[in-house]
Amino acid sequence: MIRFFCTLVLASCSSDVSVITVEKNPEDTDTGEEIVIQTDNMTDLTVGYAKIHFKQIACPACVGASGEFDITASLKLHYPTSGDYFEYMQPVGSCTTNLTDTHVSSQPLLSSQLAYFNDIQLNPSGQGEWTNNYMYEYQYQRQTSHNITTENGNIIEDFQTIEGFDYIEPYTLLWVDPSYAFETVISKSGTTFTWSPIVNNSKFEIIVAVYSSDGSQFLGAVSCIQNDVGYMTIPGNYVQQYPTWSLAAVHLIRHRTEDKRAIELNGYLQSHMLWEVIGTGHIE
Repeated sequence: MIRFFCTLVLASCSSDVSVITVEKNPEDTDTGEEIVIQTDNMTDLTVGYAKIHFKQIACPACVGASGEFDITASLKLHYPTSGDYFEYMQPVGSCTTNLTDTHVSSQPLLSSQLAYFNDIQLNPSGQGEWTNNYMYEYQYQRQTSHNITTENGNIIEDFQTIEGFDYIEPYTLLWVDPSYAFETVISKSGTTFTWSPIVNNSKFEIIVAVYSSDGSQFLGAVSCIQNDVGYMTIPGNYVQQYPTWSLAAVHLIRHRTEDKRAIELNGYLQSHMLWEVIGTGHIE
């Protein structure tokens, strides 16, 4: 399953550029098997997935967004399964052009009542699923432990949120006006990005998604990931194949992943905190 896909449309030199990102989440599958939870002998299996995705968009008009922030929270709970929601993430220190997501087969739990990440309310949105797709920035508490409360059981201090950035370089990635966005050069000889602060116990991913110069075609993407050390170089060989002045959407994503014992649910709940900044550039 493709994890990342963008479509960009550019009508003329003076028109707004629209980049639309669609993230496909894995779908739960009902196996039809009856499973009994044994809380006195907890399994080492996965019982769910909690995520908060904080997205900042430098040029909303360039990516078809209504505003600078897009903050979402989601939760999945199911009977224990051997699936791993982080299986799709490539090894630290590597790059890939095969951007896929992980599918985890599972039998969902009930989702008829509200769930909470501390005070963040999540509404039932499917079998064993809860979501809040309209969070405000003030609701996001940085570097804060969160409890999960559900009708199926509670998990104390399941995850800790992450913080964003004091600066990102090249700063031209963050131009907000479509008339001078896409100035940053993504070099065929390699491009180094830097940022601050460094967040310990987190990984950092940069995705460069490339489009034709008129924005009508998606040409491909590369993702590189490493531990968060404050800088990363995207090797030039990953973009050499693209024509000069191809447009690029640059996604800088800080990840924190954790597995937490969920005794009441008889397994481990995986949590994923993402802080993403989307900037613009071009291939040269």
